[in-house]
Amino acid sequence: MPLSLPADPVLLTTAFVFHVLSGALWTGATLYVVYATLPRATDGTLGRDAFVDAAHRLLMITRWTGVVLPVTGTYMVWRLYTPLEVLVTTGQGWAVLAMLSLWGAMNGLVELGVLRMRREVDPDVGWGRYMTEGFPMDALAGAGSVPGGARLASVARPYLLASGGLAVLLLVDAALLAGGIPG
Repeated sequence: MPLSLPADPVLLTTAFVFHVLSGALWTGATLYVVYATLPRATDGTLGRDAFVDAAHRLLMITRWTGVVLPVTGTYMVWRLYTPLEVLVTTGQGWAVLAMLSLWGAMNGLVELGVLRMRREVDPDVGWGRYMTEGFPMDALAGAGSVPGGARLASVARPYLLASGGLAVLLLVDAALLAGGIPG
């Protein structure tokens, strides 16, 4: 139940659609990497190249949704939670702020996990180069001694597991917002 009437319901609906689709893609990709690829990479049944590719693709999804989610979320907050005091005086507002916090932490954890993996291969990679490239497959080809997939998975594991836990919390938060929170 919106807290204020939107001026343009089509634009607000479009924002909701892009927000939900982006959130679903991102949390789904995160949970897939954590559930399907991380354990197999850790025990050696998934090859290094396949795991690096999965981590890089997760990173790219994280970055693209890192543009769509704040833009659509800001618009929805502007249309639905004005005056802004509504964010700190209602249950819905607190759920929105929790979602924002979970999103930021999850983004940071994915970035740090993949950066740690990349630095296992290329210890001298700087932040700027990493932000430009991520961890593409060609980064493996140019490196001298490349650690195996199990080593890379063990480096990224705590970050990816934590991001998976936050993805579940984000989905619970989204369900609470969709189902309606009193007050």
